Amino acid sequence: MRNNDVNASAGLSRRSLLRGTVGATVAAAGSGVLAGCSGSGDDASAKASTPTGPKATLGPKSPGVLYPDGYKGPVAREVKPITTEKVSFTIVVPQDIGVGDWQTNTFSKWLEQRTGIHIEYKQVAGGDDMMTKVNAMIAAGDIPDAFMNVEFTRSQLYLYGQQGLFQSIDGLIDGYAPNLVQAMQDYPDARKLSQSPDKKIYAFPDFNDCFHCRGFESKGWINSEWIKKVGLAMPKTTDEFAELLRAFKKADPGGNGRTVPFAGYKDEPITTFFMNAFLYSPPEPYLAVEDGKVAAAYIKDEWREGLKYVNGLYKEGLLNKDIFTAAGDQIARLGNAKPNPLLGGARSGSWGGFVEIDQKDPNARWRQYELLEPLQGPNGVRFTAWDYYGIGVEVGTLVITKKCARPELLMQWADAQMELESILRCYGGPGFQYAKTGQKGINGKQAVYAFGTAPVNDQHPGWNGAEQYGTMYRSLDFRLGERVNPSDLTFEAPLYEQTQQRQFPYKQPQDATFPPVTLTQDQAAQEAELATNLTTEVGASFAKFVTGQYDPNDDGQWKDYLNRIDQIGLKSYLEIQQSGYEAFGK
Repeated sequence: MRNNDVNASAGLSRRSLLRGTVGATVAAAGSGVLAGCSGSGDDASAKASTPTGPKATLGPKSPGVLYPDGYKGPVAREVKPITTEKVSFTIVVPQDIGVGDWQTNTFSKWLEQRTGIHIEYKQVAGGDDMMTKVNAMIAAGDIPDAFMNVEFTRSQLYLYGQQGLFQSIDGLIDGYAPNLVQAMQDYPDARKLSQSPDKKIYAFPDFNDCFHCRGFESKGWINSEWIKKVGLAMPKTTDEFAELLRAFKKADPGGNGRTVPFAGYKDEPITTFFMNAFLYSPPEPYLAVEDGKVAAAYIKDEWREGLKYVNGLYKEGLLNKDIFTAAGDQIARLGNAKPNPLLGGARSGSWGGFVEIDQKDPNARWRQYELLEPLQGPNGVRFTAWDYYGIGVEVGTLVITKKCARPELLMQWADAQMELESILRCYGGPGFQYAKTGQKGINGKQAVYAFGTAPVNDQHPGWNGAEQYGTMYRSLDFRLGERVNPSDLTFEAPLYEQTQQRQFPYKQPQDATFPPVTLTQDQAAQEAELATNLTTEVGASFAKFVTGQYDPNDDGQWKDYLNRIDQIGLKSYLEIQQSGYEAFGK
């Protein structure tokens, strides 16, 4: 869920500026700071020293903070400095314009003052090249004490853990991470999701139970004002949806023939939105579990029926012609066009993908667009592709390497970020307030907190927080505990409500969901190539079938497609995934 999360109130989008860079360089280590971890990086450093400090315990709760009945989540507590020594760790982090210079970021400085731990942040430019740079760093032996928010795969964590490059932390959790222990009690599946096949944990996780993100890939939006104009109702079925789009095209509410009845763009594929009217079709890599066996959705006859339907919409001009190539800003220009929007609807995870969000204006355009229920297909199929495992256990959030000789201190530093005040400062900066009695949260219960609006850092408001990086514990109750101000509504409340009312009832059974599996080194190497080739073929063929370059009604062309999938190695790919699935269940 990391890339889908939205924090509207704080004005930040999850990793929204990940590809940005900052000009500031990381400051060199101060000469007066003692190294907390060894710097040799040789084999001897693979064995961390035996922890000598006292075990960590939860501090007393901070007074004056209100929690709703039954609340499960982070709590505001007194946090004392972890050590009185001068201790420094080097951590590699993504470069992000929303954070600014990690060394001088307001949250970074506050966290150091609070914990007594000094961090030398080594920033690596984000984006597609980040893992290439990290892998080169590892190959050269130039490793830091830890990596934070570098998105290693589960298989990479397992591989590097087996090789001794990454330290296992499971033996340190109970003694040095009391907040993490509590989070794992609140979310009983979390420990299992964090483990590798050897039952060891090679990374300190991050929790983010984003309810609306669980249905992210299935979300589609429709202009309710236009529905009224054409005299129809909110569509429930694929036939009603097609009828509505035809009415939009005929009525042309955008004017001058510029109306686009429904749009999509390359960064938010339409596949999951449409195909779940024909069969349960999860997002890429499109794997489901049927009677204990891993299966691919894209070779089934129902997939072909879905292709025929979407191809029909495309041929009638009911979808944008560049639906597979358009960039997000191109679709946003349609949604933000003056004087009238040109979009009847769009496939997007939230309103922000296709229209400007003005939270101050009660008549802002984004409020015209409502979340669609999943469409029901001709055979009664109707699914929301629900992410059951999306409790936000980001397994690679903080990875401690063999170089670190004091992992118990780094564990406590990470754990301190799971306390409520730290989360709020990281999430939205220092301008937050704890809620007062009677103030309501997103779910209608007693609110816990509210985000402020006054930035402390005048240069860049985002530099007050850490752009949602870090080892936070954002439970569902925490997220829903944000105060809803009736005079200054955020879009978090309607996003939650509409997801709950219109998507949640149609989620697929959990036992049909393919879980996040971890593969062995040999399996991972083979799987990576197969996965790339298969998803490339499926994506390209989907686009060609929809746009008419291939004809989904032609038996020969469908058979050719299936043959290409077979030749790439689908059978071997499924065998590998089946092995991972069975290991996950043990």
